[in-house]
Amino acid sequence: MVTIRTIAQQAGVSTSTASRALNNNPRISEKTRARVKQIADELGYRPNFSARNLSRGEANIIGVVFPLPSSAAQPANPFHIEIMWGIGKAIRKMNYEMMVAMGTSEKDLVNQVAAMAQQAKVHHFVLLYSRPNDPVINYLRDHHLSYVIVGHPFSDQDRFVDNDNVAVGQAATDQLYLNHGVTAPAFIQSSQRQTFEKDRLQGYQKSVQVHSGQPLIVDASDDLNLMDWLRQHPRVDSLVFADDVIYLRYARQLKLVDLPIACFNNSQWIKVVFNDKNVIDLQPQLLGSKAVELLFEKDIHQNHIYVPYKMD
Repeated sequence: MVTIRTIAQQAGVSTSTASRALNNNPRISEKTRARVKQIADELGYRPNFSARNLSRGEANIIGVVFPLPSSAAQPANPFHIEIMWGIGKAIRKMNYEMMVAMGTSEKDLVNQVAAMAQQAKVHHFVLLYSRPNDPVINYLRDHHLSYVIVGHPFSDQDRFVDNDNVAVGQAATDQLYLNHGVTAPAFIQSSQRQTFEKDRLQGYQKSVQVHSGQPLIVDASDDLNLMDWLRQHPRVDSLVFADDVIYLRYARQLKLVDLPIACFNNSQWIKVVFNDKNVIDLQPQLLGSKAVELLFEKDIHQNHIYVPYKMD
């Protein structure tokens, strides 16, 4: 194993000088820094980031906090998995690792985050959800821990990354009108009506108004039989799903009907079952990498990043 002592011996300097050179200490001459770094590269030296950070009372770990599931049977949202891919790619470049908190109740989730902060010394968190007066966010604020929300913020104190979900909802609906000549698209939302769904609904309503239509909004409750509902509403000629998980619930049924469908997030999961071109790509991996970028942003005035969507 290559150590700083080995590098120092090769460079003909003290161990402390080699250490300072590798950390770009301005007290060490540029010539010495360059020589020490060259030797370190040639020997394949890899610094122990975990030890370095723990010496500062901080682990080189990013905490990723999932939202509470609406039910025990709720599948993992493919959107969140894609965001995690983006986070993972970004933190590997920084020699950080990832730790995940997934709770079954508010108390459980807060306890997990507290254990990560107190026992594992995790000081940086990305939350894959947003909601008002959230106990996890309150804990992070109270303990002066760094965090970024993926989604709509509810406080000026919150740093966040997000898509413009109003524009996203309008673009998806416009695509149905313009590409398929539809006249009566319906909007399918969850019974939880999460913030991003409300924003996408607003965009859907804007599009319907522009095209002189009448909004038709449906809650995808547990007892909704979508095929029965469509038979009861024969004028509906297309569907806009507020979220991938809602669409995936009805994907098999929808193979029986010939309806243009708009959906969000061009993920691998969606590609398997959704061959239509009306997919708005929210670039979730970019959301994840931008969340990491913002997490370590030094400028206190930089508190948000909007990631653009893409259309096929």
